[in-house]
Amino acid sequence: MTFPTVTGVHLLPSTGEFAYDTISAVGFQRGSSGLNNATILNFFSSSPGAPTDYSNAITQFQADHPECKTVSLVIAWFFDSLDASTCRVYPSTNFILGQFEQWNSAAFAPVNWKVSGLTEQDFPGLIPLPSLPGSTSFVYGGTPSDPSVVRCIRDLRSRGFNVVFYPFLLGTGSGFPWRGRITSPGDLTQTATNDVASFMGNAAAGDFIRDSINLTVGYAGAAGLFDWTFRRMILHYANLCVIAGGVNLFVIGSELRGLEILRGPTWTKPGAVDGSGNAIWDYPMVAALNQLADDVRTTFDNAGLTKNSATSENLITYSADWSSWMGWQHAGANGQWPHLDQLWANANIDFVSFDNYMPLTDWTTGPGGLDATNWKEPKFTGAWPPGPTQLNGLGLSGPPTIYSTSYLKANIEGGQYFNWFYNDSNNLGRGLDPNGTDLQVSLPEGDRLIQSRNNYFSQQEILANKQLRWWWSNIHQAVYDSGDGQGFAPHGPQTKWSPNSKSIITLEYGFAACDKSTNQPNVFFDPKSTESFTAYWSIWDPANELGYLPRRDDTIQALALQSVYEYWNVDGNNESVGGLSMLNWSFCCVWNTDARPFPTFPILNSAWGDTGNWAQGLWIGTNRAVLPPPVPSLPPTPPNFPVLALGPSLAWSVHIKPKFKTEIGQHVSGRETRIHQFANPYFDIDLTYDLLRTDAAHLELQAIAGFFEQASGEATPFWIEPPGLSAVIGQPIGAGNGSQTVFPLVASIGSYTGPVYGTSGVTAVYLNGVAQPNGWSVSSGYLPQITFTSAPGVGVGIAADFGILWLCRFAEDVRDFEEFMTMLWALRTVRLVTVRA
Repeated sequence: MTFPTVTGVHLLPSTGEFAYDTISAVGFQRGSSGLNNATILNFFSSSPGAPTDYSNAITQFQADHPECKTVSLVIAWFFDSLDASTCRVYPSTNFILGQFEQWNSAAFAPVNWKVSGLTEQDFPGLIPLPSLPGSTSFVYGGTPSDPSVVRCIRDLRSRGFNVVFYPFLLGTGSGFPWRGRITSPGDLTQTATNDVASFMGNAAAGDFIRDSINLTVGYAGAAGLFDWTFRRMILHYANLCVIAGGVNLFVIGSELRGLEILRGPTWTKPGAVDGSGNAIWDYPMVAALNQLADDVRTTFDNAGLTKNSATSENLITYSADWSSWMGWQHAGANGQWPHLDQLWANANIDFVSFDNYMPLTDWTTGPGGLDATNWKEPKFTGAWPPGPTQLNGLGLSGPPTIYSTSYLKANIEGGQYFNWFYNDSNNLGRGLDPNGTDLQVSLPEGDRLIQSRNNYFSQQEILANKQLRWWWSNIHQAVYDSGDGQGFAPHGPQTKWSPNSKSIITLEYGFAACDKSTNQPNVFFDPKSTESFTAYWSIWDPANELGYLPRRDDTIQALALQSVYEYWNVDGNNESVGGLSMLNWSFCCVWNTDARPFPTFPILNSAWGDTGNWAQGLWIGTNRAVLPPPVPSLPPTPPNFPVLALGPSLAWSVHIKPKFKTEIGQHVSGRETRIHQFANPYFDIDLTYDLLRTDAAHLELQAIAGFFEQASGEATPFWIEPPGLSAVIGQPIGAGNGSQTVFPLVASIGSYTGPVYGTSGVTAVYLNGVAQPNGWSVSSGYLPQITFTSAPGVGVGIAADFGILWLCRFAEDVRDFEEFMTMLWALRTVRLVTVRA
């Protein structure tokens, strides 16, 4: 078995007309024919008639992960607008008016691409797929042909897998946006209701004609063959799953957050009350999803595919985004409403499902930030919620490291979105590290940038997205500020959710093979998309001139996946009531593996447009040769650098030259693109020694010559007190927030404030101008910090007196000592350069 443990997995690429087929296929663009002009579609790793790419990939995956029992088959249609009123949901192919052939025992024979009554010849009508800017290559493959999907489902089941059928939406509009951004400008009006209805369409359960011979489903809806709506897509695949013989779990949609949260014209904070006395609200999309779930259940029941919870057959769910599965805080409404409870309570929805990309770490550059500082501090164990001064303790042992599985597990039901939260969630993209490392990192902002954490208050569990255990075991109410002075507090009757009534699944979970991906698992690297980001504080390395790529990290991906698996399946953290598990792990699936076998994918970049996303992506399986890491060793101790005493014979003048590095690209228009490489200046320092004595009473030459030899010239850094700049009095170094105890030393020169890399000692510390005789300590070595035994209060000004040291090295491996008189020597120029440890 390959590390990590994977018991369920999503199978991509989701597109490719025959990508999932067990039969070899080729395609011909319009006007071309003959095998010399054929485009290979699914046997790059083999030959015609041999096992296809899909067959090879799934065999390969099973060999690596025999523990895997569930495969989620992801099948994509496309959407072309974020406005629900005009958004078209449609299948398509890259071979419009072309033709296809598949292997038939001994030769290729013509076949059609078939999806919901359409073929590649239905033009005009079919909507062409976009190509990459400046290229003739298509962004996506075509929608998988119906017969190939049926064969894939049957093959997966014959291999012993439980099968999840996962219809998926890919955006073709500008920036290739996420499906969760589809919405309407008409929130709180009839327009929202109308726009949801337009997006969903009027396809009825009886509009579909199953063809079990040709393994496809026709469509006879009133809107015609080119009815580009969501209900048509979902009901089409419900019928196709019937032809395949059924699946274990059918998903009616996922992450349609922008539609879910739209409020109809009758929405109010208190909402209405149904016949059972439960609170309900006007959410048109939630009502539409309820109807869709009922129609899929009817389709299955009428075909004899009745629900069997005991054997997990013919089950149905909708999978919400992690940010909205518990409810949503509407802008300006001062509260959170559990809008999806009306769906979770539906008897035809068998699981509460969401895609779990919640963070497991809050690790910065440098030493690691607050989590590293509070690694061994006691973990909060009292009645929830912890107060402002109780948020940060982790109660862990050993050296602080993001690669600790104990740390990763501690934040599954802990940390951000469990005990505390940030107000600012914007990822500003790549920029210079504000912590002074000179690295390019993905930048947070606001309170996340300074790690100023916010606490929840009593009865606000439903605001904390990681509170699965509380959510599952309790009734729910809307939580909002009614103006009664209580702030965000529960109001009104309970929702339709009944505690412990059905299991939760995290249909998707995963982590990119990218530096610090556990800080923000919900983002991914895809340069063509406006959704392309890497996790907060993740490092970007130079890739070419003026270019950067995210730093790859297979280890953090593997450790995070293993930690999540062990936490729920090995460590005893799941629970059950009356035989019903809180978390049904059978359908928790890792995102993702691929129907294109490794190493054909990603090496063959001429065949597929997403090969460049693989290195820092979420792919697992044979694609990732990862071994369990050894037990972390102690982090390296910063070297104990020697100190060069400049001595009384230092002459004037001294030259100190601050320097930056800027990459400049010039355009033909005369404009420039400038990228600065250093967050803080480096310095060149020129020292002159006009007189060095060698007599026994002074030994000045011997001291500096010996130090040069001790340093091996340029090889070894050392500290110096910068001439004229070493003494700092009353330097502000921060302000208290009631929880932060560690404050790095900084120094100001005019309007510039930068980090202090070394200190000769701190002589005084002030809180609001009052010297503190005790209650603080100073770390030694590189990047010194002051640590308080008790966190300074909110707004308390913190200042210090200290001496500055610069870390330098000799700029040359050669020194020119001149004896101009007996026992009197000169060293005309000693050039030093500052360095980083």
